[in-house]
Amino acid sequence: MWGMSCVGKTTFAQTLKDHEYYCFDALYPWHLIETLNLSISRSLKSVADHCVATKFVLDGWTLADTAGSLFPDNVTVYVVYRPYIEIISQYRKDVSNVNEYRPMFKKWYTVDFSKYAAVRYFRNSGIFEETDDSEFKRVIEASVSVHNQ
Repeated sequence: MWGMSCVGKTTFAQTLKDHEYYCFDALYPWHLIETLNLSISRSLKSVADHCVATKFVLDGWTLADTAGSLFPDNVTVYVVYRPYIEIISQYRKDVSNVNEYRPMFKKWYTVDFSKYAAVRYFRNSGIFEETDDSEFKRVIEASVSVHNQ
C-alpha cells in the first residue's frame, strides 16, 4: 500500500477482508534506525520477510525505497491517493501554511510507478474507486502544479 499519511491507506486496507493485514509502522523499527543508525535495507528486508500470507496487505512503505527493490516478492502496489488539499484537511492539527506538506506530497506521488511489476490506483473520494494511470496523473499534476505557480 503506497501513499502519503492521512490519505486513507489503513481504511482501504481494512476493506480487503480476504487479505492478511500487516502494519508497516509496527514492523519497521523507526526509532532504532533514527537513533542507532541501523541499516534501512536490512530493516526493510525484515518487514518483507514478515509478509508470509498468500494474500496480504502491507499498510505502508517508506520513501527510502522508492525503487521498490526491497518490496516483498510478487506484490501488486496499491497506490491510494486524493488531491493534496483533501489529504491535509484530514490532519488532526490545523495546517496554517497550506503548502507546508506539498513537497512531501510530491515525493510520495511523483515516483515512477511504471517500474513496478504491477500497480493499481485507488482514489479516495470518501469511497475508494479504482482508477487508471491517466486519472491518477491528472489529479497529482493538478495538486503539484498549484505549488509550482
